[in-house]
Amino acid sequence: MRLRTPIDRASGAGEREVPPRIPVTDQRLIRITAVAALAGAMLSLLLLTTINPSVDPIAGLAASLAFGCTLALATTPILLVESYRRHPGQWRGRRRRALRRSFIVGAIAGGYSAFRVVGFGSPSGLLIAVLIAAVIEAALTRADDDSV
Repeated sequence: MRLRTPIDRASGAGEREVPPRIPVTDQRLIRITAVAALAGAMLSLLLLTTINPSVDPIAGLAASLAFGCTLALATTPILLVESYRRHPGQWRGRRRRALRRSFIVGAIAGGYSAFRVVGFGSPSGLLIAVLIAAVIEAALTRADDDSV
């Protein structure tokens, strides 16, 4: 055990509580999804720079799918780390909620991009999809907290 110095006593460094760590399984999930997001970003960049969707719409749909998956993989670690930062003592349902929310973000972005490739997408349709996703997420979050 280290003896406290006068500087430590004056600054209150010894009394500060260390926040609980992120569990090992969630740390592994954060690392895996971050690496997969980097790989997906490289694939998306390659597809978006080499494909002309007006010439090959099927390849444009594949690029939209890759973009949506990349966005979902990129938001998962951000949502997990942010949930641990905001609520350090609550562990229940974090992983499921972060994965579900990142899937919703990726599905909306990839779906809207795919609809724009085939010529069906509109900003009002995107707004409706976001509102429906927000209602679904609110209902599922409420069900996760056992309050229904």
